[in-house]
Amino acid sequence: MSADSSSEKKPALRPLPSVQMALLPNELRARRNKRLVVGSVVAAIVLGFVFVWLVRGVLPETWAWVEATFDPDDTAAALATAPTGDIVTATVDGGIEREPSPEERLALERSRPNARYETLFGGVPSFRGALLNAGLEAEECNQIEQVLQHIVDFRRCRPEHRLVVERDENGALKHFEYHPSATEFVEVSRGEDGHFRAEQIRIKVEREPVARAASVQTSIGDGLVEIGLPAGLATFFTEAFEGRINFPLQAREGDVFRVIIDEERVDGEFLRYGRVHALEYDGQRTGNAQAFYYEAPNVPGQFYDDTGRAMQGGWLRTPLRYDRLSSRFNPRRFHPILKRMMPHLGIDYAASTGTPVWAAADGRVKFAGRKGPNGNLVTIRHSGGFESHYAHLHRIKGGIRPGAFVKQRELIGFVGSTGRSTGPHLHFGLKKYSRYIDPSTELNGPGLRMPARDLPAFNEEVAARKTQLSSIADAPALVAGADEPLVEQVDEIMD
Repeated sequence: MSADSSSEKKPALRPLPSVQMALLPNELRARRNKRLVVGSVVAAIVLGFVFVWLVRGVLPETWAWVEATFDPDDTAAALATAPTGDIVTATVDGGIEREPSPEERLALERSRPNARYETLFGGVPSFRGALLNAGLEAEECNQIEQVLQHIVDFRRCRPEHRLVVERDENGALKHFEYHPSATEFVEVSRGEDGHFRAEQIRIKVEREPVARAASVQTSIGDGLVEIGLPAGLATFFTEAFEGRINFPLQAREGDVFRVIIDEERVDGEFLRYGRVHALEYDGQRTGNAQAFYYEAPNVPGQFYDDTGRAMQGGWLRTPLRYDRLSSRFNPRRFHPILKRMMPHLGIDYAASTGTPVWAAADGRVKFAGRKGPNGNLVTIRHSGGFESHYAHLHRIKGGIRPGAFVKQRELIGFVGSTGRSTGPHLHFGLKKYSRYIDPSTELNGPGLRMPARDLPAFNEEVAARKTQLSSIADAPALVAGADEPLVEQVDEIMD
């Protein structure tokens, strides 16, 4: 019996799977099915979130319809409790109304009949972009651009310029204005034939000459600021009296200056200061000096003394309005950096980058371009064997090229710091028969006398200006101050 039981066969057991053992086909199938189910569930969840985001964020009208369809009670309650008032509403599918966005509200207000509104040009890169931002349709933009193309230089538009739009009783564009400044604008109106026509309109500027006076404490510029005038008017004193008054050396604390200048207003609102009519400087070292601006018929205006002689001669004494003289003409200057004798054959006028530079006299351009340590250089050949040089320019004006003829005070470039330069300034050099000379002594000759035919009218105006200068009620008296120049004189190496 034991033998029979021992001889009985037992079922064979499958060994436990190891890491190295491959799965059976049915096990592989089960694993693939499980992965497919999990992936489908995750994909469905992601697509559901994307669908909700699209419906609520991109298609708000569709979402409102969904809410109204599946939860009408809540929607009706929300509409019942919504605030009332003068609010424009937008209707969506299903009859549901909602409050428009700020952009939609603005568009509705601009398109309604008889609307008139104003907007800024803004920071858009094109005139059409500004028109679109102002609420004009594409066809309206085409019409406005076409009628303005020969009147407005679209490249000169600035963000602060103003646009005015007006619509008729049907909501169609009736009137358009482009305001590039406070004194002029372009008006576009639709005629009876339906076509637009443009007209450039200049606004009347009211001008009233006012007289001011102040004493010098630190500088003329600071004195001008104290009486409410721009400090930049100090350049008119240096230009008018240069050659007669050396302000850096002769100005003293306690000196008195007077000025007559136009106040310009538009519709009673102050706009700016305009033409300078008269200047007077009364100093301890300078004595009394006066200059009167006069513009005869067909003659460029300039400053004259009270006898009718021009304050400036055949040359501009300074080819720009500068802040200070940073270095004078010195043929035996010892260069503090290079430690050797290095002549400075010109005058350095320190001024801000971009300050306009003028031709000192009539002449023909000999050179205009980049030239070594001079940076951007313009050389002009004049009559009498003279040549003038303008170095370190930030930019040379377009059209200034060799062979071009330029007139005195014509713009030729802008102050910069190109070439061998330590700061923005103009190096002004003057040559006579191939030898450099000091511009400050050569260009300070007497000016021409006014033609006799213009003297009667000039004398009458000068008499009125003198009366106005002497009748300034709060003008300070000349007071003797310190016997030291207002500004310490330094020879600054800028080239």
